[in-house]
Amino acid sequence: MNRKLLFFDIDGTLMGANHFIPESTVIALKKAKEKGNLRFICSGRSAAMLPKKVLDLDFDGLICGAGTYVNLNSELLLDYSLSPEILKRILKWFVGVDFALIFEGKDAIYHLPLESYRNPDIIKFFMNLFSDRQKVITPTNLSEVSVSKFSGLVSPEQWDYAMRMAEDIKDVMSLIISKFPNPAEFNDIKPENRGDKLNTLYRFPGYGAIEFLPVGHNKYTGIKVVLDKLNISENDVYAFGDSANDFEMLSSLPNSICMGNGNEDIKKISSYITASLDEDGIYKAMEHFNLI
Repeated sequence: MNRKLLFFDIDGTLMGANHFIPESTVIALKKAKEKGNLRFICSGRSAAMLPKKVLDLDFDGLICGAGTYVNLNSELLLDYSLSPEILKRILKWFVGVDFALIFEGKDAIYHLPLESYRNPDIIKFFMNLFSDRQKVITPTNLSEVSVSKFSGLVSPEQWDYAMRMAEDIKDVMSLIISKFPNPAEFNDIKPENRGDKLNTLYRFPGYGAIEFLPVGHNKYTGIKVVLDKLNISENDVYAFGDSANDFEMLSSLPNSICMGNGNEDIKKISSYITASLDEDGIYKAMEHFNLI
């Protein structure tokens, strides 16, 4: 039997707002397993940020931190962490700046001491969205933490500063811009929704979203680790995604599926566009490719 390997992004692909996973997606994943195919998470989230609802779907392997952590049936194949020297360079840019950026690792997510922030509620809110496994990172404990990447929200006022940081560390960290800041967005959000804690766009309208990955690591390089281990051809791989950090895997693999709700630029480099997440997009794509 010629089994296939299926790699799924989480946010916007498997899972929507408020941890919504369509029942059709659950059924499709079960059918794919029954057919002998292997199913993998392939997420920008670090392992500490994976929702239990996703883990309960019983995947055959995990690619986390956008290719910095890879396991196959609980066998660890890759676990990359930033060195204390690199982290020290990055932290210098955080002094006195209320970046709602989190440092992501396999065991925890990290923030600076809360007294470092003029408005600690922003970072606390953002951290709580993703994990209760939270720790503090400081210039004095860098040898004790395990961080693979960092990401989060940037206000319009902070944007130029964040871009200067990106330029300074570009030799070690690659910048992904998921969303540019747009102050006018605030006027488009209904007043009753501006404090909605279930949606970061409503909570922080106008903010931009960025992600920093270690140079040489992305979702495609993580997939390659699995393929080399199993000696599987890329022709037998199907990747599902929707946003900027899916670019390398969707542009590099012959069978790349973008969700109907996905980024328009990502749709252009994908080989197939399926329906939106909440319109049974995963099920329809797997049916189209005879994976179920």
